[in-house]
Amino acid sequence: MATMQLLKRLATLLTLTALLGLIGCSSLTLAYGQLPLLAGLWADNYLDLDSRQRAQLKTQLQAWQAWHRREELPQWIALLRQANAALDDGVTHDELLALERGARASVERCLQHAAPLAAPVLAGLRPEQWQHLQKKMDEKTEEWRDKIGGPRGADERAKRYTTNLERWLGDLDRPLRRQAAADAKSWHFDLALMSQGRTQRQTRLVQALRAWSHQDFATGTAMLMQDSQTLPAEMPYREEIITSLLKLLNGMDTAQREALRKHWADWSNELRSLQAAH
Repeated sequence: MATMQLLKRLATLLTLTALLGLIGCSSLTLAYGQLPLLAGLWADNYLDLDSRQRAQLKTQLQAWQAWHRREELPQWIALLRQANAALDDGVTHDELLALERGARASVERCLQHAAPLAAPVLAGLRPEQWQHLQKKMDEKTEEWRDKIGGPRGADERAKRYTTNLERWLGDLDRPLRRQAAADAKSWHFDLALMSQGRTQRQTRLVQALRAWSHQDFATGTAMLMQDSQTLPAEMPYREEIITSLLKLLNGMDTAQREALRKHWADWSNELRSLQAAH
């Protein structure tokens, strides 16, 4: 699974969902400043928090954001520098996997720091709130299955793939969007297999959050990281994504490559400004 797919999958975690979603915002600086609010709204939607729990979560998210600004923004800037360097002579499979490992390491550090902050909120959840979480995830899965497996499933998969590409690579011109969409439509997609994997990950997510609620931080974090791993049966699909991404990156003309470099440079500048803000 390519780097953007990995991070999209990890967006199920409440402390990271809003943060990762910021990358697609028109103003990263504005959205990053609203992270506690955005993450709190997301968590409330899934957990149906009461006013006391919302206030508690907001305090914990602010603490997590302060840590992230200080410790992880420099790591994100370094990853962008690494990605930019890989463009010089053509991105290789190994370079792409190295970027993925760097992103996974960042996510793991974020989870490790989030665990003790999330624990008091999770420990205070009532049984009906855990049930609400399961209900919301089941609804999202059913919605996903209807869109991905419906009559226009191939179009939906193509749309999601190009949207994720643009989240990380910036606006793609028409030829690149057409190429990406054609690739996604051509991939073999086993709905039953993918649904099974999604169900397994949701089950593990709840188990991980329950482990955090009991202050078993190592187990919970390990389970969440396991959720990001590609299942053996999903490997062919992962390889199709990687092949498509490498073809797209290495097939860019000069203008397309410069547009990508500018996008990453602008993003890096915003991250540096955020880092220096506090």
